[in-house]
Amino acid sequence: MELKNLLIKQAIYIPILYFGTVIIASLFALDYSHIGQHASELAINKNNTAVNVFNTGIFITGISIVCLAIGLLLKFGRQLPITSFLIFVFGVTFLFGALYKIGSPWHGLYGIGLSIMLLPFAFLYEIGKKNISRVTEMVSIITALFIFLYFWAMIARLDPIELRGLTQRIFGVFVFGFISYSAYILDKVKVEE
Repeated sequence: MELKNLLIKQAIYIPILYFGTVIIASLFALDYSHIGQHASELAINKNNTAVNVFNTGIFITGISIVCLAIGLLLKFGRQLPITSFLIFVFGVTFLFGALYKIGSPWHGLYGIGLSIMLLPFAFLYEIGKKNISRVTEMVSIITALFIFLYFWAMIARLDPIELRGLTQRIFGVFVFGFISYSAYILDKVKVEE
């Protein structure tokens, strides 16, 4: 298997890596709630094992996402530049999230991760020329709308504080599920010469 295909194919397992990290770190955490707390709060937990597991897993998740972006550039070149760029930026925000604790503006890289809202639309636009299925179109549109609604609810303070962990996990299912699904689809797409 070529390196570019391996870099894309490995991203199919990103949801397992991300959610596995959060679940395993939470097993060591003191006074942590998946329903009421954001995942990043594991990085400031009183238990050092929880902190180390979380930061390591999030860093590896970021590396995996960046590898996907590199794989897309190697396989598709100029055919998916926006999709590759947005995936790369999202991966870099994870690297910064692992290195800088919640509360630091560097944690979310000054909010640049909000660019993930554009990913499903960029993906649709750039891959649309390759005769994708109706299911892929619908997955992309539903994901984009959910990501937008989640960020809007957070900014407008409509995300219930006591459920912020749960809503973030649902958001994660959409984002990481979409990244995994798109990696699966793009692994199978033939490159235009």
